Amino acid sequence: MRRAIPLVLALTLLAAGCDRDREANEARAVAARALRGVLAYPQSTLVSLSAGNDAAELAFSSPVAVDDVAQWYRRALAANGWELKTDQVGRDGSISMYAVQGTRPLWLALRPNVGGSGSTYTMIGPILEGDSIK
Repeated sequence: MRRAIPLVLALTLLAAGCDRDREANEARAVAARALRGVLAYPQSTLVSLSAGNDAAELAFSSPVAVDDVAQWYRRALAANGWELKTDQVGRDGSISMYAVQGTRPLWLALRPNVGGSGSTYTMIGPILEGDSIK
């Protein structure tokens, strides 16, 4: 019976790990649907991914200044069929953008890094009816 306890514990931990992998895969699938057609700034690093049933948020870090990232997004969004509806600069140097591509909305929030160079930014997009992973 003593030998069964470690085996049961190992199987429990393995099952918990499988659940985390499944949840992470599901979150990535939701993000792919919600942010279809959206580009990340080159040389960005994914910091976090959050997804629910109807939307996803990706957070990135970039070694580039927030103004340069924002300028890249202004050009990239326009070149890819997005219409920039809102582009506001805050007193703290943050930049908020709202764009649409047809009926698909996109929210971007860009912030300068505190105490160092570079920037962080988030992209938020909903899942629209008819969205698929493909």
